[in-house]
Amino acid sequence: MALPIEIIEIVLLKLSVKPLLRFKSVSKSWNILISDPVFVRKHHLRQLQSKGSKNLFLVKNSEVNSQGFSLVKLEKGRKIQTLQQVFGPYLWATVLCFCEGLILISDLSNENFALWNPSTRTHTIFQATFYCGEAAFGICHDPITDDFKVVIAKSYDYSVYSCNNKSWTMLEKRYETEYNDYRVEYELGVCVDGVSYWASKHKPQIVYYDPRDDKFKILRVPENIDYSRSDYGKSIYLVDLSGFLCLYYEGHDKTVVIWRKGKGIENHTWSELMTIENMEAPLRWFEPKYLLGNKIVIRIKETNHSGRLVVYNPCKKRFQEFKDTKMVFGWLGFVPYMDTLFFPIEKSGRIITGEFGFPIEK
Repeated sequence: MALPIEIIEIVLLKLSVKPLLRFKSVSKSWNILISDPVFVRKHHLRQLQSKGSKNLFLVKNSEVNSQGFSLVKLEKGRKIQTLQQVFGPYLWATVLCFCEGLILISDLSNENFALWNPSTRTHTIFQATFYCGEAAFGICHDPITDDFKVVIAKSYDYSVYSCNNKSWTMLEKRYETEYNDYRVEYELGVCVDGVSYWASKHKPQIVYYDPRDDKFKILRVPENIDYSRSDYGKSIYLVDLSGFLCLYYEGHDKTVVIWRKGKGIENHTWSELMTIENMEAPLRWFEPKYLLGNKIVIRIKETNHSGRLVVYNPCKKRFQEFKDTKMVFGWLGFVPYMDTLFFPIEKSGRIITGEFGFPIEK
């Protein structure tokens, strides 16, 4: 006696991407079910709420001619386990930003881009029709249309690529304020709740692109924050910690203060999350990555494309370094990994590239 399709769906929704892709070949009905956009959306939402992949990260190997990425798991005891090697659309790739399991990467020319799902090994490739130098990059997920949008912003205008329509739209920045100089310079957006956020370099302020109406807007920073302007010129930084938008800045006496925004696009409330003391590295080399209970994992960049991973205990006010980080935690990319079926467009095979990392059609 065959199980009802509703029961089969409940069971399949609990599985990771790898077995789901394999089970598509079980039967025509299973293939239709797993490929159904409604099923993909349900599975995606379940993965967003799951804590199973919170300690998984995709790392771009530090060597320029290295082949692909490493999928790593942060384990107890400050250990790092390399699970597998993953190949992307471009052999020599720059990681730009991350959104709900999808990664925006570019080749070395910064003119050719790919939105890549490392879980399904699928991607879509598109080309900018304009100059992208000194631009800010971001990815957004429109919850209304399920469209992923790539944003490339200049000082006073921005272009949006719709993955559903496969087309660019150029727009002018307009803010709901008299002051219209929230330049984000060359920055990579932080995507939380489907929205891309950037910290302004010249003013302690946050701007974001809302994919629901294709507009840039202002997010107010917490009131009465007491920061010390860094020698790099930027006062606040943004990061995604466990699905929450967080800002951090250099306080007084070698401290870093982290604030957390309330969940949801319309929630503009802030609460202080943590103060990190005895911070020796410059703030621009300091990057919180992951909340581990009441501790926090921090990536500290260093010179010569090297870096290290440490965990900070706020109770003991002490840093402890992960074992065997080596060169893998350098400058070239360290993004969360999330299992998702979203965006299966073109299969990623073994990539052959030309002089500047362009894919060569065979």
